[in-house]
Amino acid sequence: MKLPARINKYELEHFLGGGMSEVYRALDTVLGRTVAVKLLTTQTAQNEETRARFLLEAKVSSSVVHENIITTYDYGEEDGIPFLVLEYLTGQNLKEALAAEPEMKLKKRVSIALQIAKALEYVHSRKFVHRDVKPDNIHIDAQGRVKLMDFGIVKTEEVALTQVGFALGTPHYVAPELIQGLPVTSLVDVYSFGVLLYEVLTGRKAIQADTVERIFFLILHEPIPMEPMTEAGIPEALQVIVRGSTMRDPAKRTQSMAEVAAALEDWMDENPTQKAALPNKRRVHLNSRMLAGGVAVAALCALGLGYLLINRGKAIARSSDPQRIEDPAGDMVTVPEGEFRFGVEGKLVRLPAFYLDVVEVTNERYEEFCQVTKRSLPTNFPRGQPGRPVVNVTIADAQAFAAWAKKRLPTEQEWERAARGSDGRRFPWGEEPKREWANVDDNPDDSWHNLVSVEAYRNGRSPVGALQMIGNAKEFTADRTTPTALAIRSHAVDESVWYAVKGGSFKSKLAESVAFAVEPVPASYSGPDLGFRCARDR
Repeated sequence: MKLPARINKYELEHFLGGGMSEVYRALDTVLGRTVAVKLLTTQTAQNEETRARFLLEAKVSSSVVHENIITTYDYGEEDGIPFLVLEYLTGQNLKEALAAEPEMKLKKRVSIALQIAKALEYVHSRKFVHRDVKPDNIHIDAQGRVKLMDFGIVKTEEVALTQVGFALGTPHYVAPELIQGLPVTSLVDVYSFGVLLYEVLTGRKAIQADTVERIFFLILHEPIPMEPMTEAGIPEALQVIVRGSTMRDPAKRTQSMAEVAAALEDWMDENPTQKAALPNKRRVHLNSRMLAGGVAVAALCALGLGYLLINRGKAIARSSDPQRIEDPAGDMVTVPEGEFRFGVEGKLVRLPAFYLDVVEVTNERYEEFCQVTKRSLPTNFPRGQPGRPVVNVTIADAQAFAAWAKKRLPTEQEWERAARGSDGRRFPWGEEPKREWANVDDNPDDSWHNLVSVEAYRNGRSPVGALQMIGNAKEFTADRTTPTALAIRSHAVDESVWYAVKGGSFKSKLAESVAFAVEPVPASYSGPDLGFRCARDR
């Protein structure tokens, strides 16, 4: 295609590569942002199966929203050619990164692996199987942030398009059951990740062969050789994760990416000198209780499986924070009783212990509430965007959800106690203004500002473990407040009841979002960046 060219509102500027499809760097002429446009070639667009695959990729990729997965912005068709508009990534793929930095520190390697594991864990939670996990489909930016790419041969519960030689993915990373033509489950991604983890840790492929026939023979008949890992000085705990993930028998394999991610995080937690900065670090660990069937932990450890405990094929998870509790309407953390510094003046206040939601109330939680109570969904409700905070709700909507969930909204003091800890810090993470640790307008790492997953920006978690208390969506509190003259002019309403909103949003600057800042809003107000989380008495 001769450049520059135009597809819909996208000005194609530079050819990036391709095969059955072509990828271009492009300019979104409406929003003024740089994007990547992927389109089928004229020839491949004539093939109905190829078009169906491309449409499936568009549907799947647009429905997965996670900070470690490439963002899909748009899909359309121009003159009979389907196109997909993706986040434009700068940096290099994992294959290039490993080659460029052969002496990469172990902590950085584990950080990369953990981010991939969390991306796949999320993909599986959406009932998808990626099926093509390999270094070429992992992107790493200059800050070490990982993005999982290419959902072209994904399997869903509704449809599984197959084509010999295509659906298998890259031979070195193919699970044995795919070669054997057995049913495809998320365990094929667990296997591929294990092979990938081996390569990330050692810098060499787990399967050493040049022909497809030889590669498949080794996958089907030989265990992954662990000697090179030992020779490379890879700790035994990490070798255990690789062994568990790459068992040839799916029934004996680690049964979920959640287990793998938890085991990697366990290793990071137990090796503090090896820790890396993780953009989305969550703290989930595996339970050390005895498992069903009377198998003791000691016996499992003797078999080298202490990090990967399985109960009937499912992980038994425990929180790293014993104060975290599970709740059907959203997990909560305990905020302990005690004194803390409240407000801009740091007034000493004492509060009893209470529970607070770990994350903001999400679209899917709120939609469930609306379905059960026959309540109308908010204006512009984004169907198919789970994991993001629900917005465009009023204080009455938030209070109704909280009552349905047998919770309540936090008071302004409770919100600050959970966000600032007992020492009255300015931000959940401390005094230093780390803009890159929150979804705020002046985050230097973000080129596109909008709501993101409530699980994102884990480095910015509060002292009690609550996430996104700064940025993303600002949050209602239960307390009424007196509006300023500026607030009255800004909202242009004549209302007597106003509520205190905390935390700022993706539209706010970090300096405006300090934990003690308060924004008054009228009781009738709802906005595209205003949500809430719930509290409960202990």
